[in-house]
Amino acid sequence: MALSLAQPVLDFLAPISFSPMNLGVQITAVALPCLLLSETAHSSLGRWIFKPLASLGFLVAALAYLPNHVPSSNAAMLTLTSVADIPKAIAASGGALGLATAYVAELKHIIFNAAPTIAATAVPAAATAAGAVVHTTYTKAMMGAFVLGAIGDVLLIPKSGFLPGLTSFLAGHAAFMVAFTFHGQDVAPRQKGLGFIVAMAAVVGPWLLPKIKNKIMRVAVIAYMLVISGMVMTACGSINSGREYLPERLLGALMFFFSDLFVARQHFVHKTVLNKWIGLPLYYIAQILLASTLRGEVPLSR
Repeated sequence: MALSLAQPVLDFLAPISFSPMNLGVQITAVALPCLLLSETAHSSLGRWIFKPLASLGFLVAALAYLPNHVPSSNAAMLTLTSVADIPKAIAASGGALGLATAYVAELKHIIFNAAPTIAATAVPAAATAAGAVVHTTYTKAMMGAFVLGAIGDVLLIPKSGFLPGLTSFLAGHAAFMVAFTFHGQDVAPRQKGLGFIVAMAAVVGPWLLPKIKNKIMRVAVIAYMLVISGMVMTACGSINSGREYLPERLLGALMFFFSDLFVARQHFVHKTVLNKWIGLPLYYIAQILLASTLRGEVPLSR
């Protein structure tokens, strides 16, 4: 009986591809615990080091998930799936320095080979004429959202950066909405998403808005709530659309939504390091899950 009740959950999670061999995933996996320790110690230096590094991780993960990305010759050294693999990787690369060099080489390869394919497709006709990869609107909008998210992360580090950071994330969520909408929408799951959003708004609005005394900030937060709600709703609508069933879109959107509740709680309701320890892992795992959906996109032409 218990297994039959759990089966829908297992069916939902079964297709998820959360590869630890992706270099970006590994970067975030290392930087995130260091960021959490920095938050606990109230270390400004730690925040400035490890938060941008953790955000770089999901950007690199997205680029590495692009279907046209071909790993460098060093990629064989980067297949660490557990701590137990580290000694073998060190031995295979000729020592710790060799392993570090392999990581840097792969990082440069991703940034200087995969990233330009996104920028090159700003003018599809010119890209096609040049024989370059032409990425889908979904891929380009998703990459734009990740960049805006990384910018927002940096803007949120200083105490004075909350409103600029919120604005950057608002634009990022709008980019996610564009991506999910262009990927395709199914009406029934989107309506379920709308029901979820309405229910959450009935709870979150009365809890949060009375605590925001600044009128400009209140308007900005309401605008943000509307946009992230639209992002979750379109993620629901897109879960069964396209060539592949990818629950990462919905799961990532929901984790993003709940991580922002802890950001709001920290800024407007009650400051505690617990908000960071729950909210930051939710946020970075959400970005990685959303980045992994790029693996299902097929370039339009070569």
